[in-house]
Amino acid sequence: MTNEELTRKFFEKDGYVRLSGIEIVKIADDEVTVRAKIKEEHLNANGAVQGGMLYTLADFAFAVLGNHLHPMTVTQGGHIHYLRPAITDEVTATATERIRAGHNTVSDVTIYNGKGETVCVCTFNGFVKDADREELKAKYTKESTKV
Repeated sequence: MTNEELTRKFFEKDGYVRLSGIEIVKIADDEVTVRAKIKEEHLNANGAVQGGMLYTLADFAFAVLGNHLHPMTVTQGGHIHYLRPAITDEVTATATERIRAGHNTVSDVTIYNGKGETVCVCTFNGFVKDADREELKAKYTKESTKV
């Protein structure tokens, strides 16, 4: 099982992300991209994408990147700056790691509307737990072979 396959398998269990309609588009060692098609349930009273949905998208992009690069990373904090209303049919978030220092990782996440315009910029930091990626691979390989 490759690292990308392991990361995708791990996040299949994220029910809130599934409920929100967020999908992983790209996983690479330097960047992760996630996307959501916008439904009526995602809109606020002004007809723009609800800020909580945008934060969820950004946090998930960070989580995928952090857990792809460093197994068992959890978000410690995140800051989001809303730049323009997201009146769009789709939003995309791209995460890149800025630095890893000890058990800490800091990443930048940018959210784009369907036209490719920047909607939000975010910074997330996470705690990297001690974990053995090979043990995780063994666990998910074993689970995927169960009938």
